[in-house]
Amino acid sequence: MKTMFRLFDSRGTRAFSRNTAVKIVAAAALSLIAGLAPVHAQKRSQHAGHQEQASARAAARIQAARTLFDRGVAAANKDNEKAALAAYEQIAQQYNKNDPPAIRVLFAKALLNKGAILGEQGNIKEAIATYQKLDQRLGQDKDPAVREVVASALVSKAEAFYKQGNHKTAIATYSQLGKRFANDNSAFIKHLIAITKWRTAEILADSTALSSTR
Repeated sequence: MKTMFRLFDSRGTRAFSRNTAVKIVAAAALSLIAGLAPVHAQKRSQHAGHQEQASARAAARIQAARTLFDRGVAAANKDNEKAALAAYEQIAQQYNKNDPPAIRVLFAKALLNKGAILGEQGNIKEAIATYQKLDQRLGQDKDPAVREVVASALVSKAEAFYKQGNHKTAIATYSQLGKRFANDNSAFIKHLIAITKWRTAEILADSTALSSTR
């Protein structure tokens, strides 16, 4: 007597022999695999679709930020500081920490330019706060282009402190730049560090001269 497997047909009324059962199981397995293939293909297609949508959204955000930045630069060149500040601030408000490097660079440049305009307007405290905001947000960023803007912001912040008459803090800020970016391979940052050394010596000479006249 052949061993029977407890496999039943759709009505649940028959049992099948071993050979018949094996054939049924094999056929069912093949059918299942064939049925799953389109599902996997559909999932891959959906995943690719999601990636394309994400890339399109990122590209749109980059273009929008670049348009705003260019608008700010154009306004500044026309001495329309109010419009320039508004464009830069709009970029800052839309910034997200998960943004791609292209947007992070534009965000950093927008704050750097905003600080420069505020400094020229005599709003030194606001300018310093803007540079500090940039450093807080992107000071640890590893992207080379972002790091160059952060280093530039430190130089600008040091100069803002100098304009305030706070020579000690200006020198300390220059020193901070040298320490934080000492191992950076960027030729631009190396140039900034060289400038800070010259400026530090100049500020110390000015402070000494000022003290001797009192």
